[in-house]
Amino acid sequence: MADSYDLIAIGAGPAGESATELASFFGNHSAIIEKNRPGGTVTTTGGAPTKTLREAALYVSGFSERDVYGLRISAAPDVATDIIRKRTWHVCELLQKVTGDNIAKNNVDYIQGTARLDRDGTVIVSREGEADRKLGAKTVLIATGSVPFRPRHISFGIPGVCDTDTILFRGRVPKNIIIVGAGPVGVEFATICHTLGAQVTIVDRGTRLLTITDAEISSHMESLFRQWGVRVLFGTTVNTVAPKDDGLEVRLSTGETVFPDTLLFAAGRVANTEGLGLNAAGVNVDFRGRIVVDKYFETSAKRIYAAGDVLGPTLASIAMEQGRVAICHAFGIPFEGVVDPSPVSAIYSMPEISGAGLTEDECRERGLDYEVGRADLAVTPRGAIAGRGGLLKLIYLKADRKLIGVHCIGDIASEIVGIGQMVIRCGGTMNTIANMSFNTPTYSYAYKYAAFDGLRRLVSAQREAHAA
Repeated sequence: MADSYDLIAIGAGPAGESATELASFFGNHSAIIEKNRPGGTVTTTGGAPTKTLREAALYVSGFSERDVYGLRISAAPDVATDIIRKRTWHVCELLQKVTGDNIAKNNVDYIQGTARLDRDGTVIVSREGEADRKLGAKTVLIATGSVPFRPRHISFGIPGVCDTDTILFRGRVPKNIIIVGAGPVGVEFATICHTLGAQVTIVDRGTRLLTITDAEISSHMESLFRQWGVRVLFGTTVNTVAPKDDGLEVRLSTGETVFPDTLLFAAGRVANTEGLGLNAAGVNVDFRGRIVVDKYFETSAKRIYAAGDVLGPTLASIAMEQGRVAICHAFGIPFEGVVDPSPVSAIYSMPEISGAGLTEDECRERGLDYEVGRADLAVTPRGAIAGRGGLLKLIYLKADRKLIGVHCIGDIASEIVGIGQMVIRCGGTMNTIANMSFNTPTYSYAYKYAAFDGLRRLVSAQREAHAA
């Protein structure tokens, strides 16, 4: 371990790992400082753990097949909990090891400890039982991620009151859970808990699920929740929570009192910058505590960069691109200059939701003259075989048929949306998709149905206009 580096990344999540890997590849001596485990939230409490929890829940509950074949075979709750816990932590440990091995393979020094910036631009590393260590760095990348938002009026010391980090250590499957937050994480946990047999209630101060997604896709999820008996209370917040027998007494802002055994707060995350010494180093933050950067992800302090959730909640894939862009600028590496202008997003609920490009609401706000093509996944050959439906939606401009948005709810939505994202990035049109060949039976074949539906709508509208 050296005392001076070309690059020090604070945080071993996706942004820190990708940045140091790239810098090291181009001959820059790099190090990562991490106080927890390699991989950040992706391998510890978010990303991989929750997605593994989802897959395990699907398997042990028989959720995927029971409505198709009429079977209700599933593992007993105590057995299921043990299976799910073991599988989840196995995947976490595996990915943490893979991340650690990758860091070492790329000749990046891994330093365990807590980091903070000093006034002279050096990095101080603290570790319990050891003297502080001072490291010099030509460039520093802050990539410490985020932590779940915790309302100040709620005591998280009460058994059963959890955030998205601590819910994984609950020790048992909830029987009756209230989830605060109707965003991606809240919806993911709602579907997981429902699958495992819990009674689920979602409360949210807003007016609809998943405000970041296309409204039509969101409404499909709301319909499924009504069908499943998942209760959704909009315009609602939690006022108080107190222990009650073996569970909780929760008073809502509507005046209603409910008695769940678990209360999960899944409404937002805050930048994890406390104790980093940002003020001392001259790094500015906004009113939400998020680090302010320029287009190259450089902060107000020269040679100090930031990427990932410390700038605002984002996807792991985007955080990785931000880290690489920062390093390319810092070291003059002609490798990657911009972050994907049409990033894809995914919500790993049951079913999955994914999208890229503009939503219909965004098209209307911009005054775009657009049309939509749709495909019901249930009537595609693959959907019919699987016995499951969903929706693939393509949004395009009428003038040149250029694709500007793709949105999907259904099996492997996170996979098939990538096709539409690539068409958007390459400036392709609905004709591009209509002229493509797809394997069948596959869900991706739905692109043909959606393209033809959209083009028929356009031709019909033109005919009606001429007739008028």
